[in-house]
Amino acid sequence: MKHAPSPWLLLTLFVAGASILQAQEREIVLFPFDDHALPFTKGLLMNLNPGHKSDHAPSLGTDPEHPGVPVMPIGKKGDPDYPRAYFCGTILKVEKEYRMWYSGFDGHKRQVCHATSKNGTEWTKPKLGLVDYNGSKDNNLVCIDGADSMIGMINLVLHDPEDPDPERRFKMVREINPEKKPAAISADGLRWKSVAGGKDILDGGNLEPSGFIKFNGAYYIYGHGGPVPHPIQQRGYMRAQKRMMVTVMSYDFEHWTTAGHVAFRRDSLPPRPVLDFEFHRGEQVHLGASVWNRGNVLLGFYGQYHNDTNDRRTSTCDIGLVVSHDGIHFKEPLADFKLIPSFEEDDRAEPRLTQGQAFHNIGDRTFVYYGIWTEVDRNSPTGVRVATWPRDRLGFFAPAPEMENAHCISSPLASAREGARVYINATGLSATGTLTLEVLDERLSPIPGYSAADFVPIEARSGLRVPVKWRGGESLGKLTGPVRIRVNWSGEAPEKTRLFAIYIENP
Repeated sequence: MKHAPSPWLLLTLFVAGASILQAQEREIVLFPFDDHALPFTKGLLMNLNPGHKSDHAPSLGTDPEHPGVPVMPIGKKGDPDYPRAYFCGTILKVEKEYRMWYSGFDGHKRQVCHATSKNGTEWTKPKLGLVDYNGSKDNNLVCIDGADSMIGMINLVLHDPEDPDPERRFKMVREINPEKKPAAISADGLRWKSVAGGKDILDGGNLEPSGFIKFNGAYYIYGHGGPVPHPIQQRGYMRAQKRMMVTVMSYDFEHWTTAGHVAFRRDSLPPRPVLDFEFHRGEQVHLGASVWNRGNVLLGFYGQYHNDTNDRRTSTCDIGLVVSHDGIHFKEPLADFKLIPSFEEDDRAEPRLTQGQAFHNIGDRTFVYYGIWTEVDRNSPTGVRVATWPRDRLGFFAPAPEMENAHCISSPLASAREGARVYINATGLSATGTLTLEVLDERLSPIPGYSAADFVPIEARSGLRVPVKWRGGESLGKLTGPVRIRVNWSGEAPEKTRLFAIYIENP
């Protein structure tokens, strides 16, 4: 006998449906360096922009608002983050506050510390009163399983407010050593409980992570090492595997695949010959990638490892960019481009950068935080640092000189909905160079009222989020299927007009 669903079940289904709608792309972002979103181009050159690491680096341009120093320096003598503060950690925005988890090293052990900020540049180390350290609880140490300090070299935290269990709203994967990566849960991000008795959730494999996200209902960890061996095994060379980005996944956070996928690699790919069997030599991927979920696209910031020898002291490490649409396969838009270069900083920190789950658009700027890996001088400067860009201006399209009819066309945007608004992030808009946008159906035909002839000229010369409109309206009308966006460059000097992003904001 069939029973009608209870009102509570209907309410639950309604709320779940609302959550699914909220989880869908409220905003679709089309970046020029994402050839899945913008696959068709004519006459356009794609460029990436390195981030500003100080307020005055002439090779990268200037950012007068950059703090110019580590935003979160080491502590004072006697603090748990003195003499070093390492960052393979996390920065999340929770409600109106930014929260950071990082590793403090006191000369004996690395412990997980906490800091908070209102603006992303000025950080406070709160006296949490949770862990007895040197005879006092006036410190910023988080605790685990009671009042114990949490040991961690890498601390990847996920805020998961949709978890029905309030004790699991914060989730952490940390590395104690390359063979031990336990998981923990927390209601507040400060008081943690071990998962699975503190055992390694990755089955004892040597995957060293730097990325941890939830995407399309699954959890993903990204790192180097792990379950995928080097394609050529030779006696005495079992550690010959070059570092490459490996992905593992889970649907409940506690049970993870013991199989992995090589998401991205920089060393010689078969059938190219292996150049050497020295573990620390060559072009490699360090710690996989930290991954920023932008809704319809994932941006990965990976450790771009370089070394001419088998001695880690001669290595350098920049931060590069990879892109994904499924959370498993990643692609580098511009091979070997140093998105955050590791040149010497003002305090002479070593040229080995470490990425973390730490990226935010704050006001008119994009912040990507990073740390320093010390190898030559263990007591050289560390602390948490930041690279900045004008908001979302990591890369751009611009026409090649003397190129006519330059334009790009997006993939079909099935998640665009009726009432959506379109914005562009662009510079160089003027009488000598401008952009025209049109909305096409999936079969590339202009939608009436939204063609190039219907486009209302843009008056602004530049902007991070310039609204566009047509005679058909300021927002998209009723949609009968997926749409595409086409952008046309025109004018006497269109090569001066740069397009950094297109935003489709759903109602």
